[in-house]
Amino acid sequence: MKNSILLFFAIFTLQSCYYPVKKDYGIYSRSLVFSKDQKWLINRIYTDVDSHHREMMEQDVLKFFNTMSNSKAYTLNMAKSENIILNRIPFEPEIEDLETLKSSTDFNFLVNISTIKVRKDLDTELGQQTEYKKNETFAIMEVYDIRTMKKIYSFKASSEFSVEKGEKATIFTPTSEMMTMKNFRQLLKSIKKNAVKS
Repeated sequence: MKNSILLFFAIFTLQSCYYPVKKDYGIYSRSLVFSKDQKWLINRIYTDVDSHHREMMEQDVLKFFNTMSNSKAYTLNMAKSENIILNRIPFEPEIEDLETLKSSTDFNFLVNISTIKVRKDLDTELGQQTEYKKNETFAIMEVYDIRTMKKIYSFKASSEFSVEKGEKATIFTPTSEMMTMKNFRQLLKSIKKNAVKS
């Protein structure tokens, strides 16, 4: 009986902290095509997470794209260290940036990832709340075809969690950092689920 009450309490507590991840592909296809002879350039990840999570993101993205592309993925830092690329690439590249990549490298695709903590009201606020508070984050991935110089893929994963005035924020309340990482993982999960290999 005691175990049943504890189990019920644990399920109730965890369920009250559940939050869905919303997915938005915009006007672009849900699928990316991976073929053995195409090279992927992964730009610097634009994020406001701590350095540990940033490093984890960079490792996970490189490993993921290497797995999907038969080891044909490079990070911007790798390309710079081999003097393939000399300058930084903005998150929203101009035509000139893509033209430079097209004429001076043999990369086929540019991958851009960004995460933003829109609101982080609940990150340090435990206990009963005196006002409405909310954590809201999103992660976005965009892929550009360097040969055609056009964006071919865009996926945004976003989530939010709020606590009303008078409700309690607990240790189970998701922080904006946790939510950002969940959104980021959703980017990779979605590509894997919808990938086309040729």
